Amino acid sequence: METVLITGAARRLGSQITKSLAADGCAVWIHYMTHREEAFALRDNIISDGGQAECVQCDLTNTDQIDHMLKVITDSNMGNLTTLINNASVFLRKDLQKTGTDEWDQIMNTNLKAVWYLSNQFAAIFPTSRKIITIGDANATSCMVQHATYALSKHALKLLTEQMALAYAPKISVNLLSPGLVMKGDHEPEAIWNQRQKRALTNNHNIIIQVINGVRYLMSDSGMTGAELIIDNGAHLFRKNENLG
Repeated sequence: METVLITGAARRLGSQITKSLAADGCAVWIHYMTHREEAFALRDNIISDGGQAECVQCDLTNTDQIDHMLKVITDSNMGNLTTLINNASVFLRKDLQKTGTDEWDQIMNTNLKAVWYLSNQFAAIFPTSRKIITIGDANATSCMVQHATYALSKHALKLLTEQMALAYAPKISVNLLSPGLVMKGDHEPEAIWNQRQKRALTNNHNIIIQVINGVRYLMSDSGMTGAELIIDNGAHLFRKNENLG
């Protein structure tokens, strides 16, 4: 049985990945920071459906709390992690000039430093560790000037993925899964969301299902490592070739 820790698992894409993996028979650890109610509701739903799930709280910007989270996991009945899914992320709509130092630290510590530190600890602590999957962003290769610090943190994940794949080989495979437009932002106007979806090259806009299938593939494949899997219905090609518009 696969035992999986999913960070930022209480809501949005993280919860969808968690539910799907639990339905596949994986034992899942639901990490959350502030969304306790959603995390425990998700756990209870999985258990009521016959699955295995536990919740664990952690501020991923604090390495001491990451260490404590991993101790909670190792001391539990579901302690032998096989897969780590780095999904937790902080999103900020600000350009570089308007970004404060505290905001910079929050984004970089959550989106980049925590991925590095947690992955290192996962590789060192768990003898059954096999897979690390980090959720990136297919849009990070563009400038994203209105989301500058976020884009920087996500863009750096590609190089980090390659470095970790080299460091943890041959025991652990490390891959980056970069979705495009997955879910409408909490405060995003419907008109803007619909306009952005027009950049897709296919009519299948259900990227959530595609992402879940991508996670399943990366968990099952024994050879793929150090790679980025882009799932955005071809929108990254639209950005590369303005003539497609």
